[in-house]
Amino acid sequence: MTNEQALTSACPNYEADLVLLHYGDLVGAARERLSQHVAQCAACAGYLRELAVLMPLTVKADDPPAVFWTDYSRELRLKIDDVVVKKTWWRGLGVFFRPSYLAAVGSAAIIVLALSFTLGKNFWSTHNRLPDDEIAELLPVAENLEFFSAMDVLDDLDLIEYIGQKADKA
Repeated sequence: MTNEQALTSACPNYEADLVLLHYGDLVGAARERLSQHVAQCAACAGYLRELAVLMPLTVKADDPPAVFWTDYSRELRLKIDDVVVKKTWWRGLGVFFRPSYLAAVGSAAIIVLALSFTLGKNFWSTHNRLPDDEIAELLPVAENLEFFSAMDVLDDLDLIEYIGQKADKA
């Protein structure tokens, strides 16, 4: 059979059963009925013969030549060597997380934190902080803020009356 030759077509009702018959999966009355049909139908008989020729070709092994395996092995070794040689930067940090170094790095971090909290206390600015006695004086004012706001309005009212009296005298 060449690629240019048209394949035989079977009866549409029996095509799937012909494949089962070829593989020996059709049994009983269905097998008997299909065998009788194939004996009478030339298209289905031709289709069954073509299945017998084509199906073994689909499972034919495709073994590559030895040159392919040699090239494949060489390329694989080169790729593995490249991976072994290339180490990423984050793998270098893994040294610090080994058990022997982990204790030393942890201790150094604790010492740095302790020194920064004790010695750094004098460097941090506390100039914006009010003394405790001034906070104690401002606390009652903050609690009665609405009252003192109303007092400011009254002070402004006294000023307006005073200006009004001056204007009347002039």
